[in-house]
Amino acid sequence: MVCLDLQLGLHRCASRAADEPFVLPPNTDLPKFKAFLSCAASVIDEANVQVIDIYDDIAQEEYMNPSKAHDMFHVLEKTHFVSSAVVAPRTVADVQEIMKLANEFEIPVWPFSKGRNVVYGGAAPRVPGSIGIDMGRHMNRVVKVDTENAYALVEPGVSYFELHEYLVKHNLRDKVWADVPDLGGGSVIGNTLERGVGYTPYGDHWMMHCGL
Repeated sequence: MVCLDLQLGLHRCASRAADEPFVLPPNTDLPKFKAFLSCAASVIDEANVQVIDIYDDIAQEEYMNPSKAHDMFHVLEKTHFVSSAVVAPRTVADVQEIMKLANEFEIPVWPFSKGRNVVYGGAAPRVPGSIGIDMGRHMNRVVKVDTENAYALVEPGVSYFELHEYLVKHNLRDKVWADVPDLGGGSVIGNTLERGVGYTPYGDHWMMHCGL
């Protein structure tokens, strides 16, 4: 049961306890869910763990600042395909530890980068109640641009805008050119994984990737 009384600000139902998400992970009760989050917080810090338990957590629908728990172009109710919580790893080691915990607690996960890959996909998990893994909040560096071999090494949170800005800042625009889809605010990695396309001979982004 979900309360959506925005006028009165009653974002939580009396039938749900504090810190109880809209949807628990499948085959997971509240104590087990909280135990998982406690372990996750010990790895990535409590500030990087968010329970999706109030309507404000899924109300955001701006392209440049979308909800990290559902898709802005939802078909069913917003509270159907929604994460139970979102965790934001800071490093590859954090991701590895979160995945170990997910396996230990047998809780499904849904990784995403920006949640902006409009039409192709977003932050909403296909299994309601999954733990969303926000790969883009902290892991957003352009690690390397090799102009001789024409490739860039980027983390999941790097958008096409940000890759372009990096090329401009480092005076590389006359040496390499990023092939960009219509909406440049999405993740380079996310768009590639979801078979996004651009407009140059390198427009098949999946075909042009390497080293994932």
